Amino acid sequence: MNLFQIIAELEKVDPEIADRLTHRRSALNAIGNIGKKMALAAAPIAIGSAFNKAVGQNTLTAVNDILNYALLLERLEYSFYNQALSATTLTATLTGADRTAIETIRAHELAHVNLLQAALGSNAAATPTFNFGTAFSTYPTFLTFAQAFEDTGVRAYKGQAANIPRTLNPTVNGQTVNLLTVALQIHSVEARHAAHVRYMRRGTTAGAQTTIMPWIMNAEANGAPAAVYGAGNPAANFPAESNLVQGGLTLTSVGGNTYDAADVSAAFDEPLDNTTVTAIARSAATF
Repeated sequence: MNLFQIIAELEKVDPEIADRLTHRRSALNAIGNIGKKMALAAAPIAIGSAFNKAVGQNTLTAVNDILNYALLLERLEYSFYNQALSATTLTATLTGADRTAIETIRAHELAHVNLLQAALGSNAAATPTFNFGTAFSTYPTFLTFAQAFEDTGVRAYKGQAANIPRTLNPTVNGQTVNLLTVALQIHSVEARHAAHVRYMRRGTTAGAQTTIMPWIMNAEANGAPAAVYGAGNPAANFPAESNLVQGGLTLTSVGGNTYDAADVSAAFDEPLDNTTVTAIARSAATF
């Protein structure tokens, strides 16, 4: 299936999607101006939703299992930031605007936890105890772990988006909510967290790592576990972040022009299956 067939499938489900997402065209400026449908391809969630077969390779199928999986990731992130803010090893370095940013991210993660717990009700899994080992030993180490967790979370949500029914509208705290919409909202916030943490790593206190960009290029880990940016299982459905092929097109060569692999890989996020995500989480923390 080529890229334009994928876009056509998306338009069958949502005829207005191309018009609503054309403002994303700037995301593909680096790889040429080839019209509205290529601009649509710059929206990772929209493209991800076309790959129902790929997402189907995950081991999660029941909605409660998917939501508990999301809840586990949100609890892990909340606990990570909560422990960091009280770690004596970070008292002298996690200060000022950086500390305020981490407090804000912690508050976001807690909001996600509370919402998912409310949606699951009595079906929510028990809260585990997380041990992050040496993650708080130094400020640069803390931010490296933070980058790994946030980048993993972005890929994890994308990997499950199409498994949440579009018509699932439970009542949460007296209000009807669409869980797919909520999941996509959380996904975008996690992406903002990831970008900000990467920006923080460029600061002097964090080692002035000015080569780190707010987005992922060529699956560069920047000291985080390589598995965060590698292929999932199966790799054909969950490619690495260095992937240059979208919808059957190799985007380093489009319309007779050639484009840099770093720009192409940075223009698209890749989904990750739940088994790989869980293995990554357990490699960085015990719970």
